[in-house]
Amino acid sequence: MSKLSFVLSILVLPFVFHSIQAQAAETKAGTATVSGRVTLKGEPARGVMVVLQGQTPDRSNSPRAKTDESGRFHLTGVAAGRYSVFAIAPGYISPDDTNFGMRGKTLNVAEGEKVENIDLEIKRGGVIAGRITDSRGRPVIEETINLTKLDRNNQPQNYFSYSLNFDMNRTDDRGLYRIYGLPEGRYLVSVGHAQTSGSARITLSREFYPRVFYPDAASESEAKAIEVSESSEATDVDISVPDPKETRDVYGRVVDAGAGQPVAGVDVVVGGLTRDGRPSGGYSGPGVRSGPNGEFRLFGVLPGKYALFVPSDESVGFVSDPVIFDVSEGDAHGVEIKVRQGASISGVAVIEGTNDPKVLARLSQVNLFGHIRPTASNPSPPGPRRPVKINADGSFRIGGLHTGKAMISAMPPPDMRGLTVGRIERNGAPAPEGIELESGEQMTGVRLVLVYGSLTLRGEVKIVGGELASGQRFHISARRVDQPTQNSPGAEVDARGQFVIEYLQPGEYEIRVSPMFNQNNERLDPRIMRLFNSFKEKVYVSDGNQQPVTIRIDLSRKEGDQ
Repeated sequence: MSKLSFVLSILVLPFVFHSIQAQAAETKAGTATVSGRVTLKGEPARGVMVVLQGQTPDRSNSPRAKTDESGRFHLTGVAAGRYSVFAIAPGYISPDDTNFGMRGKTLNVAEGEKVENIDLEIKRGGVIAGRITDSRGRPVIEETINLTKLDRNNQPQNYFSYSLNFDMNRTDDRGLYRIYGLPEGRYLVSVGHAQTSGSARITLSREFYPRVFYPDAASESEAKAIEVSESSEATDVDISVPDPKETRDVYGRVVDAGAGQPVAGVDVVVGGLTRDGRPSGGYSGPGVRSGPNGEFRLFGVLPGKYALFVPSDESVGFVSDPVIFDVSEGDAHGVEIKVRQGASISGVAVIEGTNDPKVLARLSQVNLFGHIRPTASNPSPPGPRRPVKINADGSFRIGGLHTGKAMISAMPPPDMRGLTVGRIERNGAPAPEGIELESGEQMTGVRLVLVYGSLTLRGEVKIVGGELASGQRFHISARRVDQPTQNSPGAEVDARGQFVIEYLQPGEYEIRVSPMFNQNNERLDPRIMRLFNSFKEKVYVSDGNQQPVTIRIDLSRKEGDQ
């Protein structure tokens, strides 16, 4: 059999790798190496670019290399950290990619480690192509094509495209589109806009095309799924859209709930409704700001039923209840939003767990967020959308809060990620479930204890007594037994079963392992899921030479066994 080789020209990708090169030049090289092999149909794939992308927020550490004649790659100068390793080949996909925006295989790399035998597979993706025309047969230009992937139960699932050609989901001047590099599966193809449960849709145009599914179906239930397999091409997936419809405008004003006077300078946003008609908590776009007489006008709202409200904001301090309005038949006029002074929490923040003056001196660089715990009657309570800085003396104030049990979260600078909320105290008493706030209450005497951790727990997760679906991913968390459950640092278990949990303090921790997802979006057997939910193991983390731990999960264990 002749040797199959695969050569990829990377001339179509200069903008991507120019950015990676510029970022990598600013990153200090490490001492680890990562090597492996890329195959296509079991044979070497040569000339393929392999990228090791850091999972830090800035993703600046991205070593890369092309495969040789044997399909092998070798990445050097790798710094310790968490990475995703994947092959980039336009029109090709990898079975290791997920539908949720995660590429390739995850790797936890230690300083000086020699990671070998990382095998990556690529295969040619499928193609869906067609033409979009209007009611008169004219091409619809620069319209976005929507793809919805169906799972094995025929239910729609999130789908994230890894294509580097961001224009291929839009029609050209002939109304033509061609979407390539698609994973195997069944897809619904649609074009246009529609209101969906829980979301609000606002466009920049005065007109929009109502959503139409292939083949010219008005609803998802009437749509025909397109089967995509390796190297398949589904052509003539054409859709004809009806005449465009007009978007709606919303006119109203913001007034003080008590005095009835107009309130100027506050933001007004549109939010979606759940299937049972309750506000979902989210909103679309930046909204508009009320004028001198409290008046506002929102443009470009798709027909439907929505919620209108003033989002909580520390700088303003107002809160409002959502106002339900309906623009199904026309514009909305005379909408009145009543605002009132929100509740607030003020107190002092301190740092425990370190005497390092450099850490203590940076307390004022920590951002705080306040939010209300969800309840059955209010599953998505809005919170302030802007952070609050801690003052130089440690004092803080978080305003614009709704009624309910308030929690506080901290966002430290990137180089102080070991700083987290340890506990919240009210007049000296711990409040692990949050601080109860009445409407407009200005609460004082709160002490926010931030804890600093600099220790690392490394280990391995071993699944025995059975097998799970290929590509199943896991998340592992570690909660110090004397701290709230919401303060549980964790990490993804990598492709080798290894994990690294950073920024821990000395103490005893409860370890839990949770399945995340697999490439086929298959649900775990309920018994297996209950087994994972009941699993926990105690580990002690110390300042000394912390040895790696092994977490063993036995899938053959019967329920109730210890």
